Amino acid sequence: MTVQLRIDNPMLLDYIGYLFPVEGDTLKVNSEHGLGKLIIAHCRQSPKPVEPVLGEYVVTLRLPLCSASQNLEYKFLYFSRADMTQLNQALRAYFDLDFTGYYRRGESAGFSKKEIIEGFIQSRRLVSRDNYDALHKRAYRKQRERDALLTKRLMRKAYYVDESLDTSGLKK
Repeated sequence: MTVQLRIDNPMLLDYIGYLFPVEGDTLKVNSEHGLGKLIIAHCRQSPKPVEPVLGEYVVTLRLPLCSASQNLEYKFLYFSRADMTQLNQALRAYFDLDFTGYYRRGESAGFSKKEIIEGFIQSRRLVSRDNYDALHKRAYRKQRERDALLTKRLMRKAYYVDESLDTSGLKK
């Protein structure tokens, strides 16, 4: 049972190759993995052969035979455009969670941002060189978001403390 999926960008293409082992020219989907379950759940059946998916970043996925996919065996499988969009969003979410967790563990271990990003690229087999710049920008944006959130919290706390203290006796 195989189905084709168009991936949004080359970094996610490399990442899905990290999640599922390559078997020839297909990726072997694991039904125990959360993304694998989503892939199986989004598969649609066609009574006739489906047109191949066109585009630059297209992967062929081999589905496992399991309780969730047993009724898909010997059928023509495809994903709608909406399914592909949803699966790409799910893949991006898995990537973001994985990268954020890896980055925070590296940060707490005292590694530099460069070492963390290079380690993530190596460990996840993200082969494109452009991935370093993309991950560097992602880490920078996440750090800016954390700083803005911390500033906002501290401003709220300062406002609360200022409002709750009675300073009228100090002014005289």
